[in-house]
Amino acid sequence: MASNTETEVLKEQLYKSKVEYYWEFSGIAGKHSSLIRLVVALFIGFFLPVFLMVVEDTPIWSSGSLFCFTLATMGFLMTRYLFFPDKHRCYHLTSLGIHYTEKDVIPEAAYKVVRGISWVGIAVCIIAGFMLGPLAFVGAGGFALMSFGMTNFSPKIDKYCILISERTVVFDLENDGVLSFAVPEKGAHAYGGDIYTMTVDQKQELLSKLHSLFPSIEFVKIKRLKEQYKHPVYQQEEEKTAE
Repeated sequence: MASNTETEVLKEQLYKSKVEYYWEFSGIAGKHSSLIRLVVALFIGFFLPVFLMVVEDTPIWSSGSLFCFTLATMGFLMTRYLFFPDKHRCYHLTSLGIHYTEKDVIPEAAYKVVRGISWVGIAVCIIAGFMLGPLAFVGAGGFALMSFGMTNFSPKIDKYCILISERTVVFDLENDGVLSFAVPEKGAHAYGGDIYTMTVDQKQELLSKLHSLFPSIEFVKIKRLKEQYKHPVYQQEEEKTAE
């Protein structure tokens, strides 16, 4: 396994290498992930309001039902788009591997709302301090610190990379735009990971580029992602761990 120093050097070279192929992915990774997250968000958002309506035996067309429905809708939207947001990834394929950026797809309005609430929280803490004295911050100190920290709340862009070597195995998920990279080295996180394309045709174009840049690596077609763990590359990892 390459040392951490060698890996860092390779990463630097990867980012400086010429980009041979570029593509973007926007959405939720995986064929059924979108449906799963939608169902989870609906359950979380509507469970408590609907439960309250049933327990209180609230008429459907009453103001209480309208309030519960509004609360449920807000809960659903917050869960789906703040806690389970779509991802926007920009991929760059080079002769050493793939590096990409990842950002949550959250409407700018949501960031403005959070920043606005933060400033309101700061104002409330200051007013409480003047009216009640320093003791007011004993209970509100945590909220004040959180408010200050969220005044600059903005989209965060994370950077990742996958180094490709002669030992790399690429698992091609059939009928989906997913490729999974693995190597027979336990703990070599920079040498493994999943990447996503918008369509199967785009994935085929990417595979063509990979074949031309890395003719010696192995490509394996699989029907389900979990099937990759039956490949000998993972058995080699287990043997190295046992040693």
